[in-house]
Amino acid sequence: MTSGTRQRILDVSSALFAEQGYDATSLREIADQMGFTKAALYYHFQSKDEILKALIDPAFEIVGELLDRLERATDAESWADALAWVVDQFFDNLDFFRLLDRNRHSVELLNQSFAVMHEHLQMHERVEAAARAAASTPQQEIRMVAALAAVTGFDDWAPTLLASSPPELLRTELAAAARDILKLPARRRTKATAASA
Repeated sequence: MTSGTRQRILDVSSALFAEQGYDATSLREIADQMGFTKAALYYHFQSKDEILKALIDPAFEIVGELLDRLERATDAESWADALAWVVDQFFDNLDFFRLLDRNRHSVELLNQSFAVMHEHLQMHERVEAAARAAASTPQQEIRMVAALAAVTGFDDWAPTLLASSPPELLRTELAAAARDILKLPARRRTKATAASA
């Protein structure tokens, strides 16, 4: 089997997990959708857990890139640029967030059993150090962390709103909310300029 077949397995699995849930989907169903035997599926994935892990791995790449951008930030403006970038990632990865929302419990169990979550303590230390380095005052540092929490927690608190709102409206309002928290003046941003920040 090719890497293309592996990606098709992930695409089919993601659609089934999002539609009917991880627990309600069997390896046989995935294999049937692919048009081959369950034994052939084992060539790439030994279990459903391995498939789910492969589906959520890209999220850690986004988190890693966000941390890198925050660490490169030199002031509140560049911190806001990093948050605008992560807002764009919501819309570039909506299928992932739908999958996550439909299967939160299974993903949490998987994270524990595979230990795939980044060490929270290490991640927190990186964020705090980045905010401290970019902030000009303690008050600004507090607002930087608050803006980060508002943007990155949005999918937890409002997954339906994230999935159903017009993307440009949500992108604009989330970026504006972050700038409000940071006490920065409003600025029109396009996806292209955010991506290049």
